[in-house]
Amino acid sequence: MRRYLIIFIAAVVAVIVFFVATKILKKITKKNSIYYSTICGLIAFIIVSLTGLIFLEKNAGDIDSKYLPPKYIDGKVLDGSFSKK
Repeated sequence: MRRYLIIFIAAVVAVIVFFVATKILKKITKKNSIYYSTICGLIAFIIVSLTGLIFLEKNAGDIDSKYLPPKYIDGKVLDGSFSKK
């Protein structure tokens, strides 16, 4: 789910950067404004995607962890956890 959220946010930022760059470039010059805006949007998409993946995966669990599901003991639910193998 986090992966799709990162992609969605990156796409929204890329579209916003595209429109802002188009407006700015059309005020400055009319030549190749769509091309440069597309490049700026693509670069923004890549930067937001990479930073989002790096920051969200930094605190993720280890690959070799074993998941212990929640247990029901003496009428109480004990939390699940991850443990090293």
